[in-house]
Amino acid sequence: MIAASAAAVIAAAPAVAESEPEHFTVVSGLPAKHPAVVIFRKHFRAAVEEQMAAASEGMTFKWHPAYDGTIAKHGDVLEAVADGLGDIGLIALDHESRLLPLQNISLHLPFSTTQCTVAAGAYHDLHTSFVDMNAPWQKAGQIYLANITTDGFGLFTVPKIKQIADLRGLTIAVSIRIESWLSGVAAKPFRMPQGQITGALDAGSLDGAIMPITKIAELKLERQLNNYLLTEFGPQTAYAITINAQRFAEFSDPLRQALLTAADAFVPVGAQAYCDAGSRILDEFKKLKKGRMSTQRFFRSRREEWVAALPPLGRQWASAREAEGYAGSEVLSAYMDSLRAAGAEPKRHWDRDDAPIN
Repeated sequence: MIAASAAAVIAAAPAVAESEPEHFTVVSGLPAKHPAVVIFRKHFRAAVEEQMAAASEGMTFKWHPAYDGTIAKHGDVLEAVADGLGDIGLIALDHESRLLPLQNISLHLPFSTTQCTVAAGAYHDLHTSFVDMNAPWQKAGQIYLANITTDGFGLFTVPKIKQIADLRGLTIAVSIRIESWLSGVAAKPFRMPQGQITGALDAGSLDGAIMPITKIAELKLERQLNNYLLTEFGPQTAYAITINAQRFAEFSDPLRQALLTAADAFVPVGAQAYCDAGSRILDEFKKLKKGRMSTQRFFRSRREEWVAALPPLGRQWASAREAEGYAGSEVLSAYMDSLRAAGAEPKRHWDRDDAPIN
């Protein structure tokens, strides 16, 4: 009887209204299966949900993906988020370099570190130290939250490379602005969209490419570019996560802080996840040797020869940024100091480089 009465009371009681979920539309030109997108979905979203839900006593979330150019293609994501077409941007930095002049710093400093988390942390730290790092984001109506740093870049070739002289005359594809990495080694960089590399290899017009091993797997190039030289160019901070500034301002102070805390926690996790993905792919390639990839380490003396042949890339980058009115040298020094403080051993100290600018 008591149970029946209790059931009647429960049935008669008004339902407690559930709070509306928080909606986030995420814009990127990257495909849904791209490693950066996978890492964003798996790790960044989880960190945000944990921190913001705790700060608001149970907030729930609805994520609306707009990947693969659904709303904006590469080079337009920054503008799309600024216009309010999305709440969060997953931005390929090299494709927005005209509007983000400082954000591509790591791409100009090869051989600086082999540690993904160190590169990611150094880049993230710049945003807490320099107004100039945040100013381009603010001008674009956004708040920088975090970065996604890739696994290490390497040289993948058709012929086997044993020494620097073997690079002479080879045509090497690059899909982002890293042509300077081949300065002084007599190879010919050729920038082309990633989707055209397979066709160019089939046509015999390419001898190799510089990219992370995760990209080789994504494009399925391991059978054509089956010689992998561990050059130690290093991981690169290639992607940034931002939020529309107006949307950010709508949150309460505790929610804004929770979002920033989640972003801080994500940075090393995201970088390590990218590095781990590269390691797993390399292990798989090693197991499937027939028709797959041959991996070889570069002798230290030959790597040093390559590094010494490069012009003072750091000073060139800093001088170009200062000509645009930014604190180029200060940002460069802070970035390199952060790498060294975290235990990195740069093959060349780009901020201390006294070689003449070509």
